[in-house]
Amino acid sequence: MNTDNMHIDEDEIDIKEIFRTVYRYRAMILLFVVLFAFVSSYYAYFKPNVYQASATVEVGLDQRSYGGTQDVLAMAMNSGTMNADTEMDIIQSRFLTEKALKYVDFAHRYYTTRRFREIELYKASPFQVGMLKGYGISFDLIPVDDKHYRLVVEEVEDENENIWSYDEVLPYSEEIVTEHFHLNVVKTKEPDDEAYRFVIIDPETIGSFVRSGVSVSQKSKYSSMLEISYADNVALRAQEFANALAEAYIQQNIEKKTEEATRALTFVDEQLKFITENLKSSAIKLEEFKKTSNTVSLSAKAENIIRQMSEYETKLAEITIEQGLLDTLYKQVQSGENLESIAIAGLDKEGSSLSGIIKELQAAIIEKKILRAEYTEMASSVIKVNKTIAQLKTVLISTIKNLRKSIKERKALLEHSISEQQKLLNTLPADERMYGQLQRKFVVNEKIYSYLLEKRSETAIIKASTVSKNRIIDKALYPESPIKPKRKLIVLVGLIMGLILGIAVAFLREFFDDRIKEEEDVTKVTEVPILGLIPHIKEDNEKVRVFLSPKSALAESFRNIRTNLQFMARDKNAHVIAITSTIGGEGKTTTCINLGGIMSMADKKTVILNLDMRKPTLHQKFGLQNTKGMSTLLSGHTALGEVIQNTEYENLDIITSGPVPPNPSELIQSPLMEKVLEKLREVYDVIILDTPPIGLVTDARTLMHFADTSMYVLRADYSKKGFLKSVEKLSKEEINGLGILLNDVKTARNGYGYGYGYGYGYYEEDSK
Repeated sequence: MNTDNMHIDEDEIDIKEIFRTVYRYRAMILLFVVLFAFVSSYYAYFKPNVYQASATVEVGLDQRSYGGTQDVLAMAMNSGTMNADTEMDIIQSRFLTEKALKYVDFAHRYYTTRRFREIELYKASPFQVGMLKGYGISFDLIPVDDKHYRLVVEEVEDENENIWSYDEVLPYSEEIVTEHFHLNVVKTKEPDDEAYRFVIIDPETIGSFVRSGVSVSQKSKYSSMLEISYADNVALRAQEFANALAEAYIQQNIEKKTEEATRALTFVDEQLKFITENLKSSAIKLEEFKKTSNTVSLSAKAENIIRQMSEYETKLAEITIEQGLLDTLYKQVQSGENLESIAIAGLDKEGSSLSGIIKELQAAIIEKKILRAEYTEMASSVIKVNKTIAQLKTVLISTIKNLRKSIKERKALLEHSISEQQKLLNTLPADERMYGQLQRKFVVNEKIYSYLLEKRSETAIIKASTVSKNRIIDKALYPESPIKPKRKLIVLVGLIMGLILGIAVAFLREFFDDRIKEEEDVTKVTEVPILGLIPHIKEDNEKVRVFLSPKSALAESFRNIRTNLQFMARDKNAHVIAITSTIGGEGKTTTCINLGGIMSMADKKTVILNLDMRKPTLHQKFGLQNTKGMSTLLSGHTALGEVIQNTEYENLDIITSGPVPPNPSELIQSPLMEKVLEKLREVYDVIILDTPPIGLVTDARTLMHFADTSMYVLRADYSKKGFLKSVEKLSKEEINGLGILLNDVKTARNGYGYGYGYGYGYYEEDSK
């Protein structure tokens, strides 16, 4: 039970100490809070606004057939992960950013200063600048009149490390050509501000800069909805670029799909041109043969042979076209060039087996391009993609080879069938055989022509009807408020940081500050009793404060000390009180004269002896002469009655130190010192000894042995805690009535100054 109470008391003391430390350094903590609040407010005010605009697009899927629940789940997984991730990388690519930059002006930056902040005038500048040279240079433009402006360039270092500057008044709409820049400023409206600044960024390098502000996120894990966002210092530009990027994404998807159809149309048109000429030639030859041979029809056997040969030759022509397409595709894959734009238009059966492989290869190539924008060839992710591309190319080449082999076998069979039919045709009469060959060529060319026309129509329809499977769901809206900086949060964080740092510095100062500040600093170290606490006394060398303000808190504190000393008196004879301190400046002498004054006010005949003969100050407090005193008395040059001086205050006498002797310690330790005290005991009720500092000389220790009560003066916020070691040493010696007097205690610490339960508001404070 007692142990618990002890812990509780210790905790309470710690909490009190924390609050005391905070209160003690409250001014410094407040200064830190105000300083950090000012700095954070300054930072928050001048930090540019950042706006974010977002557009939402849906990523479409290729049309596939899904048979069951597992297939549907696979579709969802595929659409939400692989497809979405690839599309997100495409949107953030430099390729797409540069496409969007064609519709939004990022190169021209115009600025002006309003309310001490620099703001950008996007589409609101009163002038436009065209530039051919001088990208990246900051120009200051100051309107002079309706037709002229002043162009200023501060000191700039050029490529050759030469410093140059520019300051000229120029007319609007005139080409300005110098060694460092070439531009033209055109006025579009009347300027509203006194000065402007503009910078033109090189269009070749702006892509990477703009790309850093693009972000793409997936609405949910398996969603095909993507949110395209762009952050910029200008709200309108953020909105325009987010929409431009979404439009560019949709457009590039359409361009990619129509590119295949365009290539197929080109190939079909070339074939049509060739077949058209062949068809015309075969038709002319057939008509001429009819006229010369008078042959107008064939026998049933001949017609059957011709019909079979025509079908075989038509199929052979179609296979030959497909073989040509496969050969072109094979060469392109082998070369490794433009693989992301491989076209399989015109390949029907063969295209279905190649389509999936080609799409996977193209996706891998695009992924590699995106990764190479960020990483080197040695990066693990790039190495992994390279392996995937190599495997897909191997599979694609192997598939094409198999298809080519299959076509070759089919072609050989058709050629064999045509050869067999040709043998049958050769058995016919010459005119009929010639007529049949001409008619067969005409029919074959006609069928091929019809086949190519059909293919051209199909491809043209595909190209015309191509739409992106992706679509814009929500266009970006104009952002009304910035996403950052969070100005209130910045100021709040600044206040909190100031408070935390202020408190931290306060506790750090408290940790390294070894000065005694209050009563608890003494009681924690020593068990020597505290006789009293003396509040702060204004510096005054000529006045005894207890006489000037007898109702003040100071006077009341000395009354309490007087009461405590009465309890410590051993008998009714004279009470000898030795007052000392560790070093000078702790208020020893001031304590002596005020204690003497409060004793005399109680009708006690009091005398104060200044035994600090090395640095005497007591006579100055009372305005007395110091030509003779304790030094002359103890050296035998004067009698006791000659050195006692009366003061203006009743019952209070002074014996000054006298001239500074060469041997003060020997004089104090002489037998005459004790005899002087015995004589004074016969006359005075209270004898106060103002001794030298005990930490500097040993005189005080000798005098304390003569005293009934010894008072050790410590000064708050001045005396070191290490001084208490001297008090502890004295407490172990045979010194009568040793007690501590804590001087210069600030009144706010204990609420009443000296800790005896009285409030100072009851007393008359000295305002002099």
